Amino acid sequence: MRVLVTGGAGFLGSHLTDALLDRGDDVVVLDDLSRGSRDQVNHGAKFVNGDVRSFDDWEIACNDFKPEVIHHLAAVNGTKRFHDEADLVVDVNINGTRNALRMAVEQKCKLIFYSSPESFGEQENMPLSNESDSLFPPAHLHQRHSYGASKHIGELLCQFEARKGLDVRIVRPCNAYGSRLHGDENGQVVSMMMSSNPIVVHGDGLQTRSLTWVGDVIEGLLAVSDAEGIEGKAFNLGSTEEITMFKLAELISEITGAEIVYGESNHGDSRRRVPDISMNTEISWEAKTSLQEGLSQLR
Repeated sequence: MRVLVTGGAGFLGSHLTDALLDRGDDVVVLDDLSRGSRDQVNHGAKFVNGDVRSFDDWEIACNDFKPEVIHHLAAVNGTKRFHDEADLVVDVNINGTRNALRMAVEQKCKLIFYSSPESFGEQENMPLSNESDSLFPPAHLHQRHSYGASKHIGELLCQFEARKGLDVRIVRPCNAYGSRLHGDENGQVVSMMMSSNPIVVHGDGLQTRSLTWVGDVIEGLLAVSDAEGIEGKAFNLGSTEEITMFKLAELISEITGAEIVYGESNHGDSRRRVPDISMNTEISWEAKTSLQEGLSQLR
């Protein structure tokens, strides 16, 4: 299978590239290295340094290769950036997705669009399902939901093309963690806590998340890509094991020895985020790695 992976130099994309190559697929990675690292791209993949906002770069990556599947992961991520760089978040995430859809239509290939639980905004009714409303606060309060709104619009564009016959599938990886994650201020919560001393718990620390080991997520991504008869459907790829941010900090402190302090709340931080995974019976997938098991592999 010929597979294009956008954002393939990043955390999730590089792990996906490894898994695709391991099973014998041919892979091209399209990434501008704004966050990813060339060193993380498996040498078995062809690398194209390009911007997903540029359709010319898409053509360089695709025209000779003629992908059968596109995994579109490339996006601007990082909670701090959502508010501070809202214009860039919207530009890259929406226009990159428009180009991904355009290329999938031209190549007559399958598209896997990488959305997020953030696409539900501040929805507090759990678990989050395909029938949950997306709720966003007034934009003048903060721009925290530039990312979530961009992913919601991405899903809308995908469903529009699915209605016209494109084989597009939507995945929402839920707080994936594992090796190769950035631990800087724009990183994911586990990597930030693992690399910090002191560990900063934002707000009261009682907000919860469902954290999912990267190996489990990759298995889910491949299952969605390979399954038959799921065109136009969306899947939450997440663990249902719920943990407060303070308890997570305690677990990581036991590993690293770092002290724990409290900091300011993040703009628009949801109190809970738990995925409904009932739709995953169609792909025969569920997360298998407990948080304790996953964290032990990061020691």
